[in-house]
Amino acid sequence: MQENFKGHFEAAKITFDKAGGELALEGKTIKETNENFEKATRELWKEFAVSGVLQFDKEKGGQVLKPFTDLDGRSALNILKMSGIDISNLEYVKPGDYKTGAINLDTGDKFGVEYDEDSYTAFFDHHAKGTKEVTSTTEIVYNTMTKLDLLKKSKELNRLVDFVTKIDNRKYPPEEFLKSGKTILGIQRDLDFEKLLNYFKDHDSPTEELSPEDFEKYGLKESAVRQQKIVDESMILLEKMEKEGKVVDTKFGKVLINTNNELKTGASATYVKFDGIINITPGKSFAFTLKKDNFNEEELRQKLGDKFQGKIIRGQMWIYNDTEPLGLSIEEIIGSLVD
Repeated sequence: MQENFKGHFEAAKITFDKAGGELALEGKTIKETNENFEKATRELWKEFAVSGVLQFDKEKGGQVLKPFTDLDGRSALNILKMSGIDISNLEYVKPGDYKTGAINLDTGDKFGVEYDEDSYTAFFDHHAKGTKEVTSTTEIVYNTMTKLDLLKKSKELNRLVDFVTKIDNRKYPPEEFLKSGKTILGIQRDLDFEKLLNYFKDHDSPTEELSPEDFEKYGLKESAVRQQKIVDESMILLEKMEKEGKVVDTKFGKVLINTNNELKTGASATYVKFDGIINITPGKSFAFTLKKDNFNEEELRQKLGDKFQGKIIRGQMWIYNDTEPLGLSIEEIIGSLVD
């Protein structure tokens, strides 16, 4: 079964199940049946969960879950909202976790749309183990909503979805970070979904430099100044960290060790100069991401044996953020990637 059809079918099952079966939605005509289905979907899809954001908290000395989500999660939620679905009953969960009985977005380690009838739990996600396909939860939700006739496609939505997918999969050249104070790509965090959608009504590309009129129109003057300052400070800090020996050689190239979120811009700045970054809270969690290469989980498990912790996401991220303490040291993590 092709993935796009499977997603359409799985999403429809959510509505049929909650409505009490297909017969409950049957009308006198095909048009009436379709209208009943669309109405039921908007009324019955009520409980949602989305991946929250883990951030380092100095006071607690570790990663804590923050009640907001990233661009992919926000955009997926807003596409549901555009489809006439009430998303107000929303819970933020730890990345990779999920809420039983809810429609889970951008979390759960699934791929595409999946629905478990026994627990009434649904997933719109793209993080399944071993999956390397370039997509996003936003794209999966968008394609599903349009196939269910709950939303019409448009050029601006197509552009926005493509933008979100490329950002979530880091498909823009790292060098774009250097001019990120001048483009939507760099300052999109300060635009809500509606303003971002309006931008794509007027512009084809997120990497074109904005004019003074654009900064005025989108209310981004202060954001641009702030982002450029972040860029300048990040590049200075990168040089300092390299001189301090926080850049190490691995089989994948040069990797930055970013302990306790010292470099707050993370991979965005790191990839301008280096090939990977390890964001680590010693004894608690880490996320090791690569700019181009892919991890070999089998090889890592052979080298580390029972000490291996975490999971590989889309090949290019090795992450551990479970409740049990992190037993691996930074030396062991690096050592496993040196031939």
